[in-house]
Amino acid sequence: MSLFGADFLRNVNDYLGIENGDRIDIQFNPSGYLFLSSEKSAEILEENYRVQREQGAKVALLSPDQLKKKFPWINIQDVALASYGLENEGWFDPWTLLNAFRQKALSMGVLHCHGEVVGFDYVTREMLTAEGDSINLKRIKQVIVQTQNSLETQHVECMAVVNTAGAWSSKVAEMVGIGHGNPGTYEVKLPVEPRKRYVYMFHCPNGPGLDCPLLIDSSGAYFRREGLGGNYIGGMSPTEEEEPDTSNLDVDHNYFQEKVWPLLAHRVPVFESLKPLDTNMKVAVPTQEAELLRTVRN
Repeated sequence: MSLFGADFLRNVNDYLGIENGDRIDIQFNPSGYLFLSSEKSAEILEENYRVQREQGAKVALLSPDQLKKKFPWINIQDVALASYGLENEGWFDPWTLLNAFRQKALSMGVLHCHGEVVGFDYVTREMLTAEGDSINLKRIKQVIVQTQNSLETQHVECMAVVNTAGAWSSKVAEMVGIGHGNPGTYEVKLPVEPRKRYVYMFHCPNGPGLDCPLLIDSSGAYFRREGLGGNYIGGMSPTEEEEPDTSNLDVDHNYFQEKVWPLLAHRVPVFESLKPLDTNMKVAVPTQEAELLRTVRN
């Protein structure tokens, strides 16, 4: 899937381009991911490397000396092993890609109903089990949507519903009883919850240049360049004990000063003189990749 994803991003206009529409530029930067591991997590990194190579991914393992030769700006102290993506890894503009998907769907006849899902209407059918017991099966018939800037609701008929509410998918699932049903059916809650993450932007005129990948340190701190003007973005996922409150949009600037900056400056000494610029807050859903970062962290 990842290999296809890279091809998709490189040729996004072939997949999502619209006749007589503007050319899509998602600003795909294939500069690679660089994972650093300590002695404690080196074995995990090696196993990940073997799996990736078996699936056709072009990645390389680097010893500390090889790492220093390729990226002289990295402090290799306490680095036991590194994994570097040689092809098809990088970053892009997700908002532009999302909008391209939206416009392509509209061009193919998809109708957009702007609002918030607040409930569902059902069709109920009685059935007999193999043991002869009677049960009622419910199927969603309509999605109830609270339209924007209005007290009215729309009832959208459907044959199937796909839950793509991201961090709030569990809330939508609860509307149909998932997490509140009978044992063996709907009793298990959808294991998705929002997590707040801070993405910090900083400036360092003498920092890594065009060869700078997205670096993920063994500590969990990460950064990448943002353009070619000496700007970078970075951050770090907090521990379970440090998880911030998701009920507000407040940004913790001290988290960068006290937690993230020291780790970045240790790994890239020139970052001692960086200047914080801006901070963004995003609500995210922990992914397998995020959990992997937790696993390889010291």
